[in-house]
Amino acid sequence: MKPLNADPKNPASESRVTLETIISVGVIGWLAMGIVLMGLGIW
Repeated sequence: MKPLNADPKNPASESRVTLETIISVGVIGWLAMGIVLMGLGIW
């Protein structure tokens, strides 16, 4: 992952990195929750 200030000439890079981070955390969270629910027999 690039740091937030990887390219100071392009201010849009910060929002892009933040959006990708949010999406990644969300996908991983959904997968983790699905695994937990399957393990409990609820899913």
